[in-house]
Amino acid sequence: RESSSVSSTVWRTMRRPANIALIATAACGRVSALDNGLGRLPPMGYNTWNDLGCKEISEARVKAAADALVRSGLRDAGYVYVNLDDCWHDLHRDFVTGRLRPDPLRFPSGLQVLAAYLHERGLLFGIYTDRGSKTCAGRPGSLGHERLDAATFAEWGVDYVKEDNCFSSTGPNDHDMLFRQFREMSDALNRTGRPMYFSVCGGGDQRAFANLSYYATDSRGGFGMANSWRVASDCVNWMTCQHGSKVAGELGHAAGPGGFNDPDMLLGSSPGSARMLSRAQSRTQFSIWSVLMAPLLLGNRVADIDTYDLETYSNTEVLAVSQDSLSKQGFMLSQSGSHTIWGRELSGGAWALVFQSNDMFFASDVICDFTCWEKLTFAAGTRLVVRDLWLHRPAKHPEAIAGVPYGVAVPPRGASQMLKFVPSTLTTFTV
Repeated sequence: RESSSVSSTVWRTMRRPANIALIATAACGRVSALDNGLGRLPPMGYNTWNDLGCKEISEARVKAAADALVRSGLRDAGYVYVNLDDCWHDLHRDFVTGRLRPDPLRFPSGLQVLAAYLHERGLLFGIYTDRGSKTCAGRPGSLGHERLDAATFAEWGVDYVKEDNCFSSTGPNDHDMLFRQFREMSDALNRTGRPMYFSVCGGGDQRAFANLSYYATDSRGGFGMANSWRVASDCVNWMTCQHGSKVAGELGHAAGPGGFNDPDMLLGSSPGSARMLSRAQSRTQFSIWSVLMAPLLLGNRVADIDTYDLETYSNTEVLAVSQDSLSKQGFMLSQSGSHTIWGRELSGGAWALVFQSNDMFFASDVICDFTCWEKLTFAAGTRLVVRDLWLHRPAKHPEAIAGVPYGVAVPPRGASQMLKFVPSTLTTFTV
């Protein structure tokens, strides 16, 4: 059931290429995709958890975030999902109907009204649940209520469902149980007839630095289960975010139109959020997530977003990498000590590279050497034009030759430079 004509228009836009994309995916031998027609490109939006946590989530706060997305231009840049995370629920289901219900103090108007508010502003509405008996914060989970909850979400006008992994009777890593239960929700959502993007979060009840790559590699996971799937424990600080990116970077074979490896949500640097990174680290995370074709869900206080974070998340050149039509996930090209280079092949034969430094004190040169070049698709000797995607101009060294070491000066403590390498029309050189 559609909550507004805006929502209907967005659905039609999202679903139109679905059958063609799914047929093309099958022709390439990939496992069958979750057939809901959604997620042809990585989703973009806002999630309440890293911003508001459990204590501050409310109807007023969510509306303020939605209005800020519109006012700042972030909605028009592609950030259309507004997703509630944990703690939107009342402490108990409805005693008569058994349905989930929102906390009446935090969401006095109800979620159907909130969904309509978002749809009227050209946004989409996301919600959170859990495959266990309770959510990670102790609210009612969906165990044994999958069909009822899916129907409730559809009635409310939900467009995106995140399902977490807490309070399972057999623990967070019982593969048989978790895949069966996540699939039950996936199937229940599809039965409603309302397209709802399905995000599986295996991070609940996990220890820091857990490797959840089996969500992508097991035949019961990945495309056949969801539109995106967490592949590592929660990204709560710089070290855990780097861990998530490294796990995701090894799983590119499992991603493509309709399904994405998820290293967790973005952490901004704007003051006031429950979780934050430094400015340099937040921008590096955004660059790497774009190379990894990961979901881009803002976790900063968008209602009070500062100029730096707004510039980060509205960078059209980096967003073009994230949403590139080739839909080929990037990976780690090289790592040497505290230096890492990430790369992603783009449509038109170009590559985007992120040169990252975790040196503690001084700027240093991060170098794409011969081994790094070997992992790119450029023939040795190809002349390349190099553009700085953050300064929006030719790079300091505006030309490169494939196979010849190319160095970039990068500040310390998690900073990075993001460059785009495009083949020149000029002749190649002998290397």
